[in-house]
Amino acid sequence: MTTRLTVPSRTIDWWLAGNILGPMRRFAGAVVIAAGPWLVSVMALAIVSATMQPVLGFAAIEDVRLTVVYAFCVAPLAAGPIGAVAARLVGAEVEAGAIRQTPAIFLAASLAAALLAEIMAIALVVLLGVAPFGVAAAFVFLTGAAALLWVSFAILTALKAYVLLIWTFTGGMAFALTCIMLATRRGVDTEILVWSFTAGIALSVGSAMIRVRRAAAGTEGDLPRAFATLWQACRRLRPLALGVLCGIVAVWIDKWVFWLVPTSARSTAGFAHYSPYDSVMFVAHLSAVPTYAALLLFHDAKLRPAIEVFRARLQDGSTHARIRMAVDVLGRNVWSGLFSIVFLQAALTACMVMMAPAAAAALAFGFDQFVTLRIALIGVFFHAFFYLGCAVILVCNRIRTFLMLQAGFLVCNIIASPAFYLLTGMSAYAFFGSALVMAVVAFFAAYRALAAIDYLTFLGENDAFYERPQEHA
Repeated sequence: MTTRLTVPSRTIDWWLAGNILGPMRRFAGAVVIAAGPWLVSVMALAIVSATMQPVLGFAAIEDVRLTVVYAFCVAPLAAGPIGAVAARLVGAEVEAGAIRQTPAIFLAASLAAALLAEIMAIALVVLLGVAPFGVAAAFVFLTGAAALLWVSFAILTALKAYVLLIWTFTGGMAFALTCIMLATRRGVDTEILVWSFTAGIALSVGSAMIRVRRAAAGTEGDLPRAFATLWQACRRLRPLALGVLCGIVAVWIDKWVFWLVPTSARSTAGFAHYSPYDSVMFVAHLSAVPTYAALLLFHDAKLRPAIEVFRARLQDGSTHARIRMAVDVLGRNVWSGLFSIVFLQAALTACMVMMAPAAAAALAFGFDQFVTLRIALIGVFFHAFFYLGCAVILVCNRIRTFLMLQAGFLVCNIIASPAFYLLTGMSAYAFFGSALVMAVVAFFAAYRALAAIDYLTFLGENDAFYERPQEHA
């Protein structure tokens, strides 16, 4: 028996449920769900930079920014794969109609991701020589908290607890910003600002865990069994976990290359960075947020019902002709929805490319950054197209194909980034070229997989045929 995860907001729902505000509210909610962890760094860093730089100075604010960027760079490397596997386990419980073990899975995944993320953060502190100790410690704990946030988003999305996710996230970030504002009245330093971020994230995750436990009829689940189940699922779903890891690394690898070049810089605390390229790519990647939000809305509104119709045809003993009719309907729904999203992203990209001179002037970009921004915006468009193709691949449960696509993008980017740097200096051609090539490959792979989804469901990707039998003592 499941309990609906909600937050008491009937009055707000009444005010925002009109024909105009309703779609706007749903899209804004989808933006928070799809890009919430990134919005943390965007909004909070913007506020901190605007309010704290006159107090702390440029060097200290740069350390704060880089601490947050590094934390949200390292955390997904651990939380992304673990969160994806845990979300599948929770999704299976939701389909079974009982989520009594979900709180334990949530806690087990959170602890595993946070521990692994903090180990990587400690290794990075030693490698870069981050100092003083207060900044290094704050960075390590912020990285662990960011990993908790990533897992929380994955679990709540699997539970379809979107309202809860938005409210807990908003409350945590409001608490973090309140701590920062209060800190300005006393002696404030870099460590205090970073700990404020950590406190806000911890509040978000803690609130989510409490609500999930209440939804599971107050049961906490079996934590040792949850760890064992999670470990077995990670082994069984290795291609999915590795694919998520490759996808995250591939998005960051071109930035890491610039952080290692001789012309890169070091902050006062010791964080390597290349601000001319980092700032441009950061702005460019924000342009893809509408694609992620639109995909979430499309999945819940049109894709899920079409998949349920297809599954119903499989379960009611329908003839092959009726199953193929359901496959055709599913294909039409998928491609019409995805091409609508692509058209939206293309229009937004075209507008941003034309507005690039104004954006460059507002952000004080140089000419090289202006040129790089235009190429990066187009590259991010193709990466969004690649992302949509991979989403279709996962709908068809082709996790091995998903791994090969993400690994291919990683290999292309890791080869092209140093090559283009040596040839042209700072540019976004490596990311643009890698995304373009892999977007084409992902489209054809998705088209073939969706056309054969009945075969894949029965045989090609039927886990029951390929899982090894469990050994019993």
